[in-house]
Amino acid sequence: MFMSACGDDPEPGPGGPSDTGTSRPDAGLPPPEVVAIPRTQVMLGGREYRAYQRQGDTFRIVCEEPCPIEETYVFARYAGVLAVKEDLIAVVGVDVAPRMLPVDIHLAGDSLCGPKGAVSGSSFMNQTGLEPGPGSNVCLWELEASRAKPPEVARPLTVENALARANQVLVAHEYSHIVLFLRHELSHEWLVRAISYRVGGQASSLCDDINQQFAPTAWELCQRNGLDYAQLAEGLRKVDTLWSADGGTVALHAGVPLATSVYQYRRILDGLAGSDTLAACIAGGELRPNQCGDAFRFTPTARTVSMYEGWVRWELPAGALTQEVQVEPGTWRSGMVVPAQWNPFMFAHNYAFEPASGVFKQPVRLTLAYDPRLLPEGGAESSLTLYWKAEDAPAQAVAGAVVDTEVNTVSGFVSKLGRYIVAPR
Repeated sequence: MFMSACGDDPEPGPGGPSDTGTSRPDAGLPPPEVVAIPRTQVMLGGREYRAYQRQGDTFRIVCEEPCPIEETYVFARYAGVLAVKEDLIAVVGVDVAPRMLPVDIHLAGDSLCGPKGAVSGSSFMNQTGLEPGPGSNVCLWELEASRAKPPEVARPLTVENALARANQVLVAHEYSHIVLFLRHELSHEWLVRAISYRVGGQASSLCDDINQQFAPTAWELCQRNGLDYAQLAEGLRKVDTLWSADGGTVALHAGVPLATSVYQYRRILDGLAGSDTLAACIAGGELRPNQCGDAFRFTPTARTVSMYEGWVRWELPAGALTQEVQVEPGTWRSGMVVPAQWNPFMFAHNYAFEPASGVFKQPVRLTLAYDPRLLPEGGAESSLTLYWKAEDAPAQAVAGAVVDTEVNTVSGFVSKLGRYIVAPR
């Protein structure tokens, strides 16, 4: 199995209101119809499961034998998901990639989802050999939630709870993660939170308060660039078109097209907004500046170029270039060897400036800002320096680079474009 926990980080964060949704009446909507769902027996991970699925549906509810959940609740849970599925796809813009089918929804801890931990839900894809799929999984741990002890509030496994629209927020959240699997390099937490709030009825606009609190990147895109749910859906349709045409740039899995990058997605949003979304991408605080990506056209004239909302500064003297060069971001996923505790810091301060073959005619001063909050325990700012790294060679320290711990920058004179990293000596 290839795991992708709820959220963008390797380790899942704690659950909370952003995962579970809030109580809200269904505003007079008729309750979904509860009908019996065809059941088959399947083997998953070498264990026997019940699988409930209507023909043609992209998801099924699975329960490891002996199944501890009554079928009446399973049927109602299936109806609850069906009632919001069409809305979910309308908000997301696309359904899951074919390799992620079927999406197996687990209502209890089992041999695949494991016991319930700190998170409310999780999602992951299956993997065969080196290739992803077929199939994916949503873990909800609803049986465990029904037995929660104070101060947590238990949610009984009743038909009413299974059908309530507000109780579809978590499944919409995790299903939306799977929509991003394969297509995109990150399964953005801010994005799936905003989507699930719209489906569950907690938000009608990206500018709503709940997004400001729990999906601030979405809120910033609305406030700064005027984007809303319609543009999010169109943006993900364009991501799917780009990915399907093998237009991605990030190698994540064998046997499928390259994933699209955060920078590619951001440029799609730029086009839909008619403005640059970089400031919103960084201001949300959920993505690092180097993940957002930035570009600039360098010219032969002397100038200071500020990139990444001030996190990067180039001081170009006259004659450093003989012709204009369009500088684009490379991937942030390729780094250098550092002590393990320094990896998060190193990857957060790792910028690739393409074309890497670009050479300056005279030295250019490059300054990279760093976030001292990301220093590992015991890490000294005074140990920081600047490195240049070729694609297939060890990193080389930039001679004469200096760290300024007052303003949190590292700077040095460099002779070429390429990958520059702030890391300890």
